[in-house]
Amino acid sequence: MFTYEMPTTLFFGRDCIAQSGAALARLGKKALLVTGRHSAKVNGSQQAVVDVLEALHISWVVFDEVESNPSIETVRRAAAIGRAEQVEFVVAIGGGSPMDAGKVIALLCTNELDDTQLFTGPYNNALPIVAVPTTAGTGSEVTKAAILTNPHAGTKQSVADPLIFPTLSFADPAFTLGVSESVTVDTAIDAVSHAVEGYMARTATPVSDVWAEEAMRFLGSQLPALGGPLTYDAREDLMYGSTLAGIVIAQTGTTLIHGMGYPLTYYKGLTHGRANGILFPQYMKYMSETMPDKVDTIWELLDVSGLAEFTALMKQLMPDTVVLTQEEIDQFTKLTMPTKAVQHTSYDVTAELVAHIYGTLG
Repeated sequence: MFTYEMPTTLFFGRDCIAQSGAALARLGKKALLVTGRHSAKVNGSQQAVVDVLEALHISWVVFDEVESNPSIETVRRAAAIGRAEQVEFVVAIGGGSPMDAGKVIALLCTNELDDTQLFTGPYNNALPIVAVPTTAGTGSEVTKAAILTNPHAGTKQSVADPLIFPTLSFADPAFTLGVSESVTVDTAIDAVSHAVEGYMARTATPVSDVWAEEAMRFLGSQLPALGGPLTYDAREDLMYGSTLAGIVIAQTGTTLIHGMGYPLTYYKGLTHGRANGILFPQYMKYMSETMPDKVDTIWELLDVSGLAEFTALMKQLMPDTVVLTQEEIDQFTKLTMPTKAVQHTSYDVTAELVAHIYGTLG
C-alpha cells in the first residue's frame, strides 16, 4: 500500500500570477506578504503579487525581514504582526527561506506553540498559504515541510504537517532570470538531490518515482549549462524540475544528504545546496552498491556516464572542501543519526559510515 497527497493548486509559467487572480480572491480580504529584504523587490515578484491583490481590492501588509535559514524568533515576530493585522492568508515570496518561514508563520497565526511544540505539534489549523518561488531549488512551494534554525537542538530542523501544504503556488520562471550564478548552482543541485534522494528512499512509491524521473530528466538537461548565462527556456526547465522534485519529497521525505547537510550549514556556514553537493558523491557511491539498477537509471537521466563523471561534475560546480576536526565529526554524526533522513535512507546507516563521510569532505 502507498498514499499520495498533493493538495496544492499549482500555476506554472510566465505571468501566471497576473492570469490567476480569481484563485487568490477566494482566500480572504487581507494578506501578509512574507519576503526577504531585497530579492522579491528586485525581481518583480512582490510587485506582481501586489498588482493582483490591489486589482482584487485585497489589502496587504508586508514582513520583509526573513533571513537565510530563518530563525524561530523571526517567524514569531512576523506571526505577531499577522495576528495584530488580522490577516486571512499568507503569501510567501522568495527562495526556500521566505517560503519556509511563511508556512510556519501561517501556523503561528492560529496556534499557540512553545519552541518544542513548534516542531512536534499537534497543530489545530493554519492560515491559507500562497507560495511564490523565486529560485529553482527548494520545491517548498509544493511540500508540507518548512526548515527553521533551531538553537535548542543545535541544528536546522523541520516543521512538517499537511496543514502547511500551500493552498496555491505560482511558479513563474521569469522571476529567476536575475538569480546569481552561485545561487543558481546551489539551488539546482538542491533540486537534483531532492529528486535523487526521493527516488532511492525507503519511502519511495510508484507515483513518486514517476515525478522523480521526470524531474531528473529536466534538471539533468541543464547541468552542463550551470555556471554560465542561462536562457529563459533553461530557467523554465530548472524551475519545472525543481517543482517536480518538491512533489517527490512531499511524498518521500529526504535522506542522508539532507540529514548530514544541516549541521554543515548550521555550524560551517555552507549554503544548503552547497552542503548537499559536497556530500552527493559519497552518498551515490554507497547507493551504487545498494540500488545499482536505480542508480544506473539516474546516470542515464542526468546524462552522465557514471559515478566518476558525476563526482567530477559536482567538484567542478562546487569545489568547496570542509575540513572537520574529530570533535566536529563526532558532534555532527550525533546530530545526524536520530533524523528521519537516516530512517528514510535505503542502506543501513551506521554512525561509523556517517563519520567516515564527514571525514572525506576535506
